Amino acid sequence: MYLSAFIHRAELSKITNRWLSNQLEPEDPVKITRIIMYDSFAAWETLLLFINNLLKRLTSVPAERISVSYKKELKDFLCNTNYPKTDRIKSLISDYTKMPEFYYIGSPIAGYIYHDRFLNLLSICRFKRVRRIAEKASRYASMHIHNEVNAIAQEFSRKRTKNPHNGQMLLHDDFIKAEKLIMARIKEKGIELPIRSVAINDILGAKLIDNGYGEKKLESAIIESPETKIIEKERHSGNYNAVHYIVELKVDFDYIIKIFKKNSGYQTSIKSRLPVDRLYEDFAEFITTGADTVHVDLIFTTFDELVESEIGRSMHENRIFRQRQDQKLYGNISTNIEYIIEYLLAVGLSPVAHIEEIPIKIWGRYLPDTLSYQIRKLYQMPEYSIIEK
Repeated sequence: MYLSAFIHRAELSKITNRWLSNQLEPEDPVKITRIIMYDSFAAWETLLLFINNLLKRLTSVPAERISVSYKKELKDFLCNTNYPKTDRIKSLISDYTKMPEFYYIGSPIAGYIYHDRFLNLLSICRFKRVRRIAEKASRYASMHIHNEVNAIAQEFSRKRTKNPHNGQMLLHDDFIKAEKLIMARIKEKGIELPIRSVAINDILGAKLIDNGYGEKKLESAIIESPETKIIEKERHSGNYNAVHYIVELKVDFDYIIKIFKKNSGYQTSIKSRLPVDRLYEDFAEFITTGADTVHVDLIFTTFDELVESEIGRSMHENRIFRQRQDQKLYGNISTNIEYIIEYLLAVGLSPVAHIEEIPIKIWGRYLPDTLSYQIRKLYQMPEYSIIEK
């Protein structure tokens, strides 16, 4: 798990590889908490600073922002803007209004909507949720491991049929045997996933709405500052139409440290999670010890295409369902990686500063109940049971 929006991404990647290998160090919970709580604050404030400056360069209209916690807030906003609407968009909005519950309105989202005083949409910013980070990290790791599992399974198939050319007629047992062999090797020797295979660049996400200025003006506005640069660009067309950028932002540590000092609410929310008496000083000392850049996943699209992605043909939640269905192809290893990573992130968000062991092993088999029970234990929440013991 290499999260390019985190300043201490290299350290977090090392810890993840150790946890996947069932190698727990006593100071890991506090290390993970510092990385998740401090780095996420720095990343989020860096993104907001970037968006504020970018919108000033792109439009002379003052931007206002509102916080969103659930997708209903975003989808409702899109349906009530003052944008001119095509017949297609009017139809989508009409269908949504009749039965909003059909459109995943309860999905959580952590972010902001930027708009002008006429309620025209300018931008959306969000920070990816822990569950989605775990799922994506698992999918990337599983794709890396799957090729090796599949190659071993094909070899089992050839030996079973005594046919050197028969490596395609795989049985379920061939795959299970191959996966158990990989699991045994990981248990004995550990695992180290290459960064290029597990890098996640969309922890920080932003969408810019094309209100008439176009790609060239957007790109000029991005690179106008020496603190930002475009490192990837990809055009999507078909079911989903947009221009996709990965933008690298230089972190202004002086600014971030000053904002942290002023943010008493955020400090209060994490005091119970970090066993330190000097929280501000601890933050200031720690935050400058990692990388000095973060990556942002930036989507440049139109209002119509954004509506399609929320309540139309390319609805984001439908894409998530398809990804989850595809992930089942990778077997127990995929599930276990997801559980371990989600538990690791949960430790970083929880009040605990010590754990006895990593409760999920990559070579084991677990029901979802195991993970949910272990996460509830981090928060000292009771197990759901009719019988008290």
